[in-house]
Amino acid sequence: MPLFSAASAASSAADLPPAATAGDGAEGAARPSLWLPSPFLVLGGLLWAVLSAAAWQAPLCCEAGLQAAVVERLRVNLLHPAFPMTDLPAVASAHYSPYALLQGVAARATELSGPSVVALAASVNLLLLLTGIGRLTRLLTPNRWVPVLLLVPLGLIHWADPARWSAPTTFAVAVTLHLWAWTGHVAGRVAERGDPAPRRSPRWFEAAGIGVLLGLVLLVDPQTAIGAAIGCLALIAFRTRTRIRPTVWRWAFAAVCAVTVAALWPYYNGLTAQRAPIDSLTTAPAAAEGVKAAGEPYAWATAYVPRGEVVLTDSRPAMYALAGHGAYVLADALPDAGLATTERQERSRAVAAYLDMSTPQDRRDGITARYGVRWLLLTRHQRLPENATVLAFSPRTGEVLARVAAG
Repeated sequence: MPLFSAASAASSAADLPPAATAGDGAEGAARPSLWLPSPFLVLGGLLWAVLSAAAWQAPLCCEAGLQAAVVERLRVNLLHPAFPMTDLPAVASAHYSPYALLQGVAARATELSGPSVVALAASVNLLLLLTGIGRLTRLLTPNRWVPVLLLVPLGLIHWADPARWSAPTTFAVAVTLHLWAWTGHVAGRVAERGDPAPRRSPRWFEAAGIGVLLGLVLLVDPQTAIGAAIGCLALIAFRTRTRIRPTVWRWAFAAVCAVTVAALWPYYNGLTAQRAPIDSLTTAPAAAEGVKAAGEPYAWATAYVPRGEVVLTDSRPAMYALAGHGAYVLADALPDAGLATTERQERSRAVAAYLDMSTPQDRRDGITARYGVRWLLLTRHQRLPENATVLAFSPRTGEVLARVAAG
């Protein structure tokens, strides 16, 4: 029997094809396998490169201008910044979120301007968003083409109107995707065989981390945080492999951590802070007939106005461009919700009075002296005061930048 077995084994070995011989097998094992990137990696990387380059070309108006202004204020004073648009100390301004603080720290460390930091942050936000899409889809499906399909609406939404692309919301959504991926992974984890005592999911430090991320989203964008919390609850309910009841206290601890982070944020209380309506912020009227004012870069004006000086204008696109480069405006078209109502009304009335052609020059001089106004940005239909000197103008919109004498 042993001889028969040996002969059979030898015969079987002789009958094998050449590729299956020992020598050839060793050579085949030595050959490195060819690695091919996934479709999502290739197409997502291409989309990231294109949109990152586009971020440097987007006009500094609306949301982008406001974010650049926030960065400029944090560059000057990281702990006690002024309001993004007006030269008053910010008290409970919801613009100074953890996302804005990260940008401010980056600006101070690199000495980059607000617009440059905003453009760079757009690349980081998009990278976080794409990696979040990849993590979450891998958790939910093994199909490699599902995340690719999500790239289509992402690109279309951005190209529809890049000037209104909200960086904080993008950051909040990106963090939410990573939060969901982490929550789903933790909730779906089962105890390994042989464990003397099955470990409960989540562990306490995981619950704390998930709660902190949720609190971060709440501080950056409360509307996104509502969806983030609902998504976490759904993932916990449908992916938990064991009984939920033993882990209720741990998930409750995550919720407590989220509320604590939002309540103890030093710049404002994330649970009670008032925010200005973003829809109104992004519907800027044109500064001149037949001209899309949102596309005006205002480089002809920002090149003259130094950081920290006050400009009087009622052109909303100009306000965000000037503030984004470090200047202040006397009255913001959409004032910060943290600014006192009486102060907002007084500043708005002052701007209206100054631009009124019937206002005497001495009253105009009183307005500029009271608020420290040294610059005017006027439309083609507004009259230039007697003591103003024109420094620049836009042939595209007809707007004029002028310097007024100190009061």
